[in-house]
Amino acid sequence: MPGFLGQRIVYCDDGSRADVDYLVDGLQMAVTWLPHGKTQILRANRTGEEFRSRHLKAIVAGKSIAFTFSNKRIRACHPIEEGG
Repeated sequence: MPGFLGQRIVYCDDGSRADVDYLVDGLQMAVTWLPHGKTQILRANRTGEEFRSRHLKAIVAGKSIAFTFSNKRIRACHPIEEGG
């Protein structure tokens, strides 16, 4: 994948999982809901700002990510800690 910076698999409070890839200069995020979801590209205007697409927004806080969908549903997701 061109411009790939890093990957994180996150586990969400509602039991879902997502593959999150950080792209380009850290201002793009590709989110794929597992196991068979469509990949969505979200963009931030500046470092530290929320990532947005037409139907999804993501706020990164530490290692966790809060996703807000266009229907106002929020999904809080966290990486699994290595070794556990």
